[in-house]
Amino acid sequence: MKKFAVFGHPIAHSFSPVMHHASFTSIGFEATYERCDVPPETLEAALTQHAKQGYLGVNLTIPHKMLALPMMDELTPEAKRLGAVNTVCFRDGKRYGHNTDGPGFIAAVKHMLHMDPAGHPVAVIGCGGAGRAVALSLATAGATWMGLIDIDSQRAQALADEISSTTTAKAEVITHARLKEADLIAQCSPSGLSAFPAPAAKTEDFRAGQKLYDIVIPPGDPQTPTMKEALRAGVECANGIRMLVEQGALAFTFWTGLQADREAMMRAVEEGVLRHV
Repeated sequence: MKKFAVFGHPIAHSFSPVMHHASFTSIGFEATYERCDVPPETLEAALTQHAKQGYLGVNLTIPHKMLALPMMDELTPEAKRLGAVNTVCFRDGKRYGHNTDGPGFIAAVKHMLHMDPAGHPVAVIGCGGAGRAVALSLATAGATWMGLIDIDSQRAQALADEISSTTTAKAEVITHARLKEADLIAQCSPSGLSAFPAPAAKTEDFRAGQKLYDIVIPPGDPQTPTMKEALRAGVECANGIRMLVEQGALAFTFWTGLQADREAMMRAVEEGVLRHV
């Protein structure tokens, strides 16, 4: 029996176990996948312990994605470029760090919103581990301009400088008043999780014709607080389910070399959201 897990703090909201188990069953792969509440100060010890216990790999979510970087023995080019790790593979006594958030986000936007970011102005709300990966991936995918919003203005400015100096996109820190300049908005803050119920932007911050991809999956309701505000302004919206599926499927391939059943994963998470599990 193969073993996998997801580390986070908090972690009770994670749908990753439901999603992966659905795919395991569909493709006939014998494995377990569990949630592990890991405070940041115990991340190193948890990685060591799970490797010793025979786990093939783990996923990392808030607040571990950037913290884990120096804990890896080797990083994939994607993890180096994005400056965060969300997938760890234990192999040959080493920790291999990868990042599937960025590619997962781009795939989800194309699938759910039928949009290629290339040639479009975009905005990103939240510049932490996932937000950084999304922003850099949008810039690499050909976004022309990027507005960044974060509660930590210095973090946002550092990311804007990096994007402007390493890609063809022009990035800058903006206020909510300039969100209307973007064709696509990526909501990457914790807004919508149970501990952060307030929307990341209000109806008046949006304009009709925009697209919003909110990476949050709110238990019990497929519409996040930010999506509800945006929908009232005529914005086409999608929640984080497809990104979760895409990044999870890519992680599974990184661990095993096999293909996950994405549609089984989608159905499982959609049903889980409605059941509020």
